[in-house]
Amino acid sequence: MRKSLFFGLPLVLLPVLSLVAPALVAPAGPPGMRGATFSLLAQEPVPTRMVADEMARSRLCVPVLTRLEELNLELEPLARRVDRIGVLYEAVVLEDADRVQPFDDASPEDRRVREWFARDAELAERYAESGNEALLEERRAHRAQLVEALEEAFTSVSEEADAILARDEDLPRLAGECDGAILVRPAVLDRCPEGSESAVCQEARSGAPMGQYRFVEAAEDLWDVEQLRPWSTPSGIGPSPDGMLAGGQTSTVTRRGNVNLGLRLEPLIRERSAVSVEEAAGLDASLEAMGFVFDDPRFVMAPALVIDLDMDQPLDDETHYLLHFGDLSVPAEQVFWTARADQPRPIRDGFPISEGVLVRLMSGEEVTLTAVRIDETSDEVEGIPLFTLGLTSVGQAEAVTALVAYMAGGQLAEDLRSLFPPN
Repeated sequence: MRKSLFFGLPLVLLPVLSLVAPALVAPAGPPGMRGATFSLLAQEPVPTRMVADEMARSRLCVPVLTRLEELNLELEPLARRVDRIGVLYEAVVLEDADRVQPFDDASPEDRRVREWFARDAELAERYAESGNEALLEERRAHRAQLVEALEEAFTSVSEEADAILARDEDLPRLAGECDGAILVRPAVLDRCPEGSESAVCQEARSGAPMGQYRFVEAAEDLWDVEQLRPWSTPSGIGPSPDGMLAGGQTSTVTRRGNVNLGLRLEPLIRERSAVSVEEAAGLDASLEAMGFVFDDPRFVMAPALVIDLDMDQPLDDETHYLLHFGDLSVPAEQVFWTARADQPRPIRDGFPISEGVLVRLMSGEEVTLTAVRIDETSDEVEGIPLFTLGLTSVGQAEAVTALVAYMAGGQLAEDLRSLFPPN
């Protein structure tokens, strides 16, 4: 039996003027699917390559995670110092010593800021008594010097941290394969030196159910671990702290073993001047046919799906991935996205969708990603499904319907005008 649970993830930010696939409308069945047949498996087995790959991953991750633990300990003092410099900088800019008291006499930055506050208070008192404008200029000069010194200290600490990170050029790439991965306990123990005090080795030995790392007893068990996140509740678009736009979308995520699949519905918005006249006309006609109200002439818009398949390498001998409704008994009517397996990972794609796909999403029809092996050498397209990643339909109908209403009813265009006034 699969072990299923719902877990929460933060809302992914939406770049409004994102550039995605240039296709105008996704066809009911992608090229090659019409007339295709699939030999459905009675019971889905564990993917053939997964066991060996996951054993190798777990062995690889022991030294990688151990090095990350050591690196975090080495960088922790620098991280604390950077944070403190930031707080001191803010206190100086706002001229508010209460933000940073008590001062730390062991810190050169703290000592300098404390001395500046004392000197500045003295200059302020002298100015209040005399009204001498030269004292104001002296205060400004001292503050500018201190701000510059704090910026230099920040840069110095950051460069020191960068130099430490540069000692392991491959570590960021390897860490991406190990961070958050579910590990195979026997494979981890095989690589743990006796007496190792690293957290990953200690937790693997202890068998404690809760800890920093997660384990299974056999690589095959990973395929029985499934985590699902319901479709998120959409909201209107609005500014985010990092200068992008948040909201305006609904998404769901599924994880099976160490494979993550995300699907997101959002408005594809592009500046009209950035697309061809033909493409803009096609997008406009598609919206009109669907009854959407979008009356901002500066932009073109289409409802779009964004897929994110985070899988290091093929799990079997699949040649393609299909995103579809139903059981693939009528692939030409069910499949609405395809991708080849022999491409760089992770696989990310975005594409406008047809009214038919949108209606089926609004009705709550479940979406599945199936890995298939397709024989393209024969006269007829024949495929064998190898494994699936199922997305939950919990909250789908409500979330998709609400977002479509927001895109179709004119509110999206109104919010765009509010955020980006025509003048």
